[in-house]
This record gives sequence, C-alpha cells and structure tokens, in this order.
Amino acid sequence: MNLLAIETSSPVLSVAVKKGKHPVREAALKGYFRHAENLLPLIDRLLRKEKLEIRDIDAFLIGRGPGSFTGLRVGFATLKGFLALRRKPCYGVLSPDLIAGGLPACKNEKLHVCLDAKRDKLYTRSYRYIKQAWTPQRSVVARSFEAFSALLAEDCVLAGDGITADKRGVLNRPGWKTVLAAKKFWNPKASTLIALFEKKDPMLRALKTPKEFLPVYIRKSEAEERLKGK
Repeated sequence: MNLLAIETSSPVLSVAVKKGKHPVREAALKGYFRHAENLLPLIDRLLRKEKLEIRDIDAFLIGRGPGSFTGLRVGFATLKGFLALRRKPCYGVLSPDLIAGGLPACKNEKLHVCLDAKRDKLYTRSYRYIKQAWTPQRSVVARSFEAFSALLAEDCVLAGDGITADKRGVLNRPGWKTVLAAKKFWNPKASTLIALFEKKDPMLRALKTPKEFLPVYIRKSEAEERLKGK
C-alpha cells in the first residue's frame, strides 16, 4: 500500500510517505505558527521524491491530538480536502499514543507521557509495557503539574514536551526514580503512524463517523475558558 501520514499537533510538523515496500520517507519542520504554510509543500516534496501523486495514496494516517488547536485544525482540514477529491480509508492515533508507540523497549514497566497543554496544564496518559508494547492504562486527561507529579514517585519512564514546559521543576524532585526518555522521542512522529498501521496496533483506529474526523482537544480553548469564567 501507499501510505501518507501527517502529524500537526506538536511544534514539530511531521509528514511521512511509504510507497509499497519501499522504506518510509519522512520530513519534519519546527514551528507551531507555520504548519498551515508548510504542510502541503512538505507533502508535495515527499510525494515527488517517491514519484507519487495524491491520487496514488491508498490510506491516510493522522495524529488526532490533543495538542495545538490551530495545528490540529490545519491537519484535519488538509485531510478533508484530500478526501473531497477521492474517498480513501483513514486512520488516527492520539498524540500520547504516538509518542508511546515510537519509544524503544525499556526495562521499566511504567510510562507516563505528558504534553504541554499551555496555561499551566498537561495532557497526560499512562502506559504499561505488556507483550513487547506500551499499552494505555488510562484515558488522556488534562492535569495540573502538581496532580501529574503524584504519578511520578514510582519507578517509571517519562516522555513528552510537557517536560520542557515544567519551568518550576515540579516533575523533577530528589529521590524519585523517574527516567527521562531521550529528547528525540518527546514529540509525536508521522513515521510512527505508519509503523503502527503496518503492525495493526490497536492504538490506531479507523476513522469513519463525522465525529471521528474532528480533532481531539480534551480541554476548551483559552477563549472558551475565559468566556465560561465570566
């Protein structure tokens, strides 16, 4: 199959293409505010390198969020544009699951992924290493740094760009056995979408209903929260 994967939820825009049995070809650019400007040129560049056109793609893969509200809208709007031309199967994965799915095997049995949700919050999800894979144990939720830190007192692995957002050092206390994953694994990647598709990982789900073609935000936007507070 020819696969196109896009991931727009994080500061790092990520696109990957796989042509049949060829190796995955991936490209990434950093910068939240340029996803709308860069996504289509990045897709076009990879397709050209593989001598493919968008009509040759057999299935689309997308990171569903949570993450950047604007970035996610850019990703889903682009996907819907492709589908308006020709309907193809689509599959999506939550952002924390993409990070977990891209992490190598580890001796630790527990993993916590935390993503920067802005306004002193984190998007978090917990996992256990079962049968050679990180398996989700809890739903994705928005937590304060303090609430999330209560999960880190035990021996575990920590990954995600929420670590960088921890300006007060809440997630790094003396005596904890937390192991930080390598920084290159802190953002979700489009190539992981393809890897999950090829091994039929249950974290990857087919998108069928109109609701499933909407980004997963978890929390309300800043404007909505301010309006509710009035």
